[in-house]
Amino acid sequence: PRLDTMLDGGYYRGSGVLISGAPGVAKTTLAGAFANAACLRGERVLYVSFDEAGSQIVRNLRSVGIDLEPHRADGLLEVYSTRTESRSSEDHLIGLKQRIAAFEPQNMIVDPLSALGKTGGHVAAVHASLRLLDYARALGITTVCTSLVADEPIAESTTTQISTIADTWIHLAYLIHGGERNRTLTIVKSRGMRHSN
Repeated sequence: PRLDTMLDGGYYRGSGVLISGAPGVAKTTLAGAFANAACLRGERVLYVSFDEAGSQIVRNLRSVGIDLEPHRADGLLEVYSTRTESRSSEDHLIGLKQRIAAFEPQNMIVDPLSALGKTGGHVAAVHASLRLLDYARALGITTVCTSLVADEPIAESTTTQISTIADTWIHLAYLIHGGERNRTLTIVKSRGMRHSN
């Protein structure tokens, strides 16, 4: 609810959302909360996980109070896990389009999209990422992508350069103060809404 308030109501349906940040800042947690909320509304969610098993994601999210297993059992959530190095970014794109066509999700999560950079070519990974987001947008699928970036001030583009076409960009980071490492959430941009600064 607090994020919806910051976003002046929430994500637009069919939009592309980018969640960037360093390791451990809760990118997957935020994506998992999105998946849970969508499934609770009765919507189908395709959760694409690069390099982490679906059972591991479900277990880790359960530890922070997000239980996705009932949604998998109900058929509202499909978790698709694959190793990025196993094929080219183009092959990943073809495979994901086939999954989308078969499952017909209203929502999709790609966690982390930046992993496509390990598929053998940065330029090819960028093009595949952009085409995937365009494909999802054309079908009206709300897409949440996480992107792993260095723990440093926000750059104008992420490793996959998705920030240029993302409708909403949320950046997560750490603030170290008084011996504590606290997480911060900043809305870099969110087109078409009066989002919090």
